[in-house]
Amino acid sequence: MTALTLGSRIRRVVVHARGALVTRVVTLPPALPSEPCELVVPGVTPLSEPSSFRALAQGGREVVSVGARFVVPEGPAKRGSARERLRALEAERDALSDTRTHVTGRRNLLAGLSFDLGMDRRLRQANPRARIEDALATSGLAQEELAVLDARLAEIEASLERVYRAIEAAQLAEAQASAEERAGSSRPTLACHVRLGAGQGVIESLEIEYVVLAARWWPTYKAWLTKNATRVRLELDALVAQDSGEDWKDVELSLSTADLVHDARLPELQSLRFGRAQPPAKRGYRPPPPGLDAMFESYDAGMAKMPRPARTDVPPPPAPRPGAPPPPPSNAAAPPRAAVMVAPQSLGAPPPAPGFAPPMDMPAPAAMPMPARSAPAPAKKAARKEEDSVLYSLAELRAAGGGGPEGYLEETRAGAYDEPAPPPEPDDTWLEFDALVLAPAEDKQRRGRLGRVPDDASRREASLARERVDVLPNPARTQDPLISRGRFDHRYDAEGRGDVPSNGRPHRVHVKVGEGPASPRFRAVPRESSEVYREARIENPLGAPLCAGPVDVFLEGALVTTAEIAAVDRGGYVQVGLGVEDRVRIARNARTEESSAGLLGGSTVVDHHVTVDLTSSLGVPIQIEILERIPVTDDKDVTVKLTSTEPESEAYDQADIGAPVRGGRRFRVEVPAGGKSKITYAYRIKLPAKSEIVGGNRRE
Repeated sequence: MTALTLGSRIRRVVVHARGALVTRVVTLPPALPSEPCELVVPGVTPLSEPSSFRALAQGGREVVSVGARFVVPEGPAKRGSARERLRALEAERDALSDTRTHVTGRRNLLAGLSFDLGMDRRLRQANPRARIEDALATSGLAQEELAVLDARLAEIEASLERVYRAIEAAQLAEAQASAEERAGSSRPTLACHVRLGAGQGVIESLEIEYVVLAARWWPTYKAWLTKNATRVRLELDALVAQDSGEDWKDVELSLSTADLVHDARLPELQSLRFGRAQPPAKRGYRPPPPGLDAMFESYDAGMAKMPRPARTDVPPPPAPRPGAPPPPPSNAAAPPRAAVMVAPQSLGAPPPAPGFAPPMDMPAPAAMPMPARSAPAPAKKAARKEEDSVLYSLAELRAAGGGGPEGYLEETRAGAYDEPAPPPEPDDTWLEFDALVLAPAEDKQRRGRLGRVPDDASRREASLARERVDVLPNPARTQDPLISRGRFDHRYDAEGRGDVPSNGRPHRVHVKVGEGPASPRFRAVPRESSEVYREARIENPLGAPLCAGPVDVFLEGALVTTAEIAAVDRGGYVQVGLGVEDRVRIARNARTEESSAGLLGGSTVVDHHVTVDLTSSLGVPIQIEILERIPVTDDKDVTVKLTSTEPESEAYDQADIGAPVRGGRRFRVEVPAGGKSKITYAYRIKLPAKSEIVGGNRRE
């Protein structure tokens, strides 16, 4: 079959809450052969999921199969430029550290020298002057050498400081570098093999899709308000992090809040049916057929007739001890494996060595004698006794290292009671057929059966990359869309193209922008503070739901504040704060009058009169929302009544911000440009004369 190697590039990436779907466009040749052919697309990251490859072809040719193969490049591996520079700096650091240790040891040795002038009485014949001159000369020589070593140590320390700073810069550069700059060009990859059927049709385009799991994103926003906060331009950006092993350069980026893989199977409900028995539901798992080992009898017979090569790695047998019986001849038949299953009374025999291995001629486990199966059907009590004996022999056999299939125990029990043992049902991971492989015929324990392919180095690296991305902390004020998405899923298509290097760090990517109306709002709580706060109510202009995240608020091009918004649906409103409005002032005054009421003065009446004065120096008229609160009571003998209000107010429970209160009142006051306004209201508290108000502020 003709194989054509074609180039490709990443065109589109859909980043989900966890993981991403990558689409590569394949560069097709001018003409394809009419007979069946195979298109090889190399250069795919080995951290992708091999079972996720799909081919999307448009044209008159049929795609027969799609698969991925691991490709190891020829020649020695080459590190990337960023990683090579870091390794060179680390090697220079190690060399300087060794040199410093050597020079420091030599200096300490010289500094610890002591000079003996030899002025002992036994050496009086020596010339003292010459002795002193020699000692001074030697000391001077040592001091000169110490000065040289100190200068050398100072140079090494300076070089080490320079190298340490260079290593920190190289580590930062490596962390921010692209995948090619870190891993190099000579690294293992995956090659996608697309097999086409025969035909004369022309393929217009060919794309391959695959999944990488080491990717995620966080939403962020920017709100650009006009001078009077009447218009807004809302921008949606995304912080995208991926460690897939390949850089996304100039790609069409989409962001989705949905799960990449979701189990959409319906639950199996238990039911009771009256009538004809229903067949069991079909599943993907099928137990091995009966008599599977008989399929390999001819193979075993043929392999037994083949001459065996002499083994050179087996050491010669030890010399026999004096008086020991002679060893059996080499052509003697090996003892049957059933001989290892001794009776319970022979427990005193020493077990075989831990490294015991049966000879090659030993029969397979299926040929072992089974007393419980070969005997005629006994009574229940005899069957239980026979079963206990077989179980005991099996435990002794496994303790001796003889091994044996795990199914032997179940098979013996089934033979003892004449009831077939149902095969164990594997978990759903065994239904992933791309990860299963047929065991070879040489493996007598597993041949003819499917087994899972063990994870190689690339699979382990893919798992580590996924864990590194999953444990990334949320950037400042951001929220994970997997948690804050609510009950909706949406895909945001970026308006332009973006670049996301494969370094596991968040990178800002512009997604989309929208313009819409905004309304300025002023709010104050005079009872708590005399400041007036400015807010902007923004109608969602993006035509798409918004996830929770931070928003940078700009007023007239200047950054005012950074706030947080909750999840908002289409057509919803976002309310952001703009800080304190210094050009609007507020003053609150309260007056209290207490008197007696009722027959013979049996009740006490406390009247409260509250006045709020508003003064604005703005050049435009504004509307201010004033929040007040009057007392509430659950005592039937105490009444609270709002007697007057100017202007009219409405009840306010503060449920819009998630902190409900009782007794709230809301006033909306129009303040002219550079003018004043006033709010007045009064309420009355009536309580028994024998009671009094405890706590709170009675004078307001």
